[in-house]
Amino acid sequence: MTLKDDTSGGIILESSSPNGDYAAIEDGQLELNLEKLNDRAITRADDVFTITVTNETVERVWIEHNVSGLTFYEGDDPTNTITSSNPLDPAAGDTEHIGVAVDTNVAQGGTETFTLTVQYDDEEDHDPSPEIERSDLNVSSTTLETGDTITATATYRNFGDASGETTAQLTVDGTVVDQRTIDLEPGEERTVTFERTMYWPGTYEVGITGAGSQSVTVGGPPIDVVNASVDSTTVTTGDATTVRATVTNPTDRGVDRTLEVAVDGIVVDSRAVSIPANSERTVTFEREFATPGTYEIAVSGVPAGEVSVAEPAVGTLQNRELAAVTTAALAPPATAGLLFLAVSANRRWAIVR
Repeated sequence: MTLKDDTSGGIILESSSPNGDYAAIEDGQLELNLEKLNDRAITRADDVFTITVTNETVERVWIEHNVSGLTFYEGDDPTNTITSSNPLDPAAGDTEHIGVAVDTNVAQGGTETFTLTVQYDDEEDHDPSPEIERSDLNVSSTTLETGDTITATATYRNFGDASGETTAQLTVDGTVVDQRTIDLEPGEERTVTFERTMYWPGTYEVGITGAGSQSVTVGGPPIDVVNASVDSTTVTTGDATTVRATVTNPTDRGVDRTLEVAVDGIVVDSRAVSIPANSERTVTFEREFATPGTYEIAVSGVPAGEVSVAEPAVGTLQNRELAAVTTAALAPPATAGLLFLAVSANRRWAIVR
């Protein structure tokens, strides 16, 4: 395993003692040899190598990698892990002693590369601003049955010098199914937790935007959305279109499921429905669009189609329920009574100049 110094200076890597046998410097890179570790056990080695800071502009240092079961920690405290959300904060001249812990029940053999990342102080004058980073995604559990709930967490930290806010988004196969806004003061760290009930069998990528994703497998009977569609693919602003989805239940027992309508990858509506045994059910949603544009519609991950929304033509009122007062104002006095009766009958009028 090789640790590359991904910096422009100000850092010295050296093997250390008493566990310096695990580390060696070759061709300007620090190589860790962990073949001597116990098999199927959690092994820690304090003081494997050191990081010395020689530049006053160095602010933070951390180690990045994607190896399960491996952690780097400061000193002799394995709980004080070194990550982007918990970096070292050394001053010039400081030497930090780094330990390594490996869980060989999880970690796989092979050659891996780890990156030592250094954040430098910006010496130029600048306005205070937030710098919010996401890390440490965790999804549990990753194997479950329909109706079970998963929990997804991620850590947010503000490395900037001003307070700021960010939106944490839970995604399933790229569709935003839940979100919330969090505020962070400079240096503040917060863990955001989402819970999500998985209703449909299959394999999904569950994640939090900016922190990554993990694969989740959901088992259960083959109850599924077999098709989805939109009635009107072209509408004007303020008008609604009907979104339809058909759900089949080939089992011998009735089930309850929650259907979700997504517009451009964000869930905007949901509905709990009951599907009788050995049958199917078609569910409809009404969706109104206030802004012109083209929108992709899906129901519980099944594409329903594209809707184009345009502004109404100038001087045209279409598909509107006109109140009695409005109708009378637009009509000649001689026909006001007829129009009043028409509104009472709840008809739709199209009035074009």
